[in-house]
Amino acid sequence: MSNPPNNDMRRLNHLQSDPITGIFTPQQLGQFAAAGAGGYVPPAYSNPSEFVTNSDSNSSNRTQPSATASITATPMSDFARDAYESAKKGNPIERRPPPNQPIDLTKFNGCKFVTLDPFIIELGSAYDQVSGTYMWEMCQDREDRCINFCKENSMKRIFLVTCGSLGRNVVPQIHDLPQVYAIYVHCSDVPGHMKWTNQYSKVRVVCDNDDRDLIPQLAVDVAQTNIEWGDALMSNGERDKAVKKYEKAMENLNKFHDKVDPNMITKVQEKLAKCK
Repeated sequence: MSNPPNNDMRRLNHLQSDPITGIFTPQQLGQFAAAGAGGYVPPAYSNPSEFVTNSDSNSSNRTQPSATASITATPMSDFARDAYESAKKGNPIERRPPPNQPIDLTKFNGCKFVTLDPFIIELGSAYDQVSGTYMWEMCQDREDRCINFCKENSMKRIFLVTCGSLGRNVVPQIHDLPQVYAIYVHCSDVPGHMKWTNQYSKVRVVCDNDDRDLIPQLAVDVAQTNIEWGDALMSNGERDKAVKKYEKAMENLNKFHDKVDPNMITKVQEKLAKCK
C-alpha cells in the first residue's frame, strides 16, 4: 500500500474497518477476556504507589470492574496528571511507557488502533506514522461499534483515541477488557474530563492539543509494545522480525518524543546491538 500524500488534508479511502460480526453473550465475552488475559499481562500497575495517584479517597466513587474484567480499575496514572500540569506551565513533559507487559505470541495477534474522534485522525499523517498502519478503525460517533470492536478483538492490543464526551460513556464499558491497552482522551474541557478519567488506569493522556500531548505519548506507548513484541520474537528465534520491531520502536522514540525517559532509548539500542 502506498503512503498517503504529505499534505495535512488526508485522503479518506485508506480508513478501512474490519467487519463487526455481532454482539456476543456475556459468557462468550468472559471467555474472550480470559483468552486475552493469557496473551499478555493486562496494564494493571504492579506497584500502584509508583505509578498511580488517588485524588479521591472515597472508594465508592470508583467504577467497579465489569463481569469480564481481569483487573481492578485504579486511578489515572501520575504521569497523565503531571503531563497536564506541565503542559499548562509550558514545561517539557517526561513521556514514560506503561509497565512491561510480556507478550505471548500464541495468544497475541498484533495491534489495533481505534478512534471515536475522527477529526484528529483525518487531518494528520502523524497518527499513521506512529501506529505504522494506514488502516485505523474509524468508529465516528458510533459508541456501539467501538464497544463491540474492542470486545471482539481479544487477541489484539488495542489503542483507543476518543473525544471526551463519547469517552465518558465508552471507557467504563471497555476499560477492564485485557485487550484494551491504552486510552487517549482529546477534548476541549481538560479539567472537566480529568474528573471522570481519574478512575481509569489505562487513560494515558487527557489533553486539548494532540500534536503536543497526545501524539508523543502514543508514540512512546506504541514503542513499548514494539519492544515487548520484539522480545517475544527473539525468544521465539525470529531475529529478523524482532529487529524490525526494535527499529520501529526507535523510530517512534526519535521522531515523536519531546522528553522520553533516556533509559527507554538505551534499552532499545542495547537490544538492537545484541541482534547484530
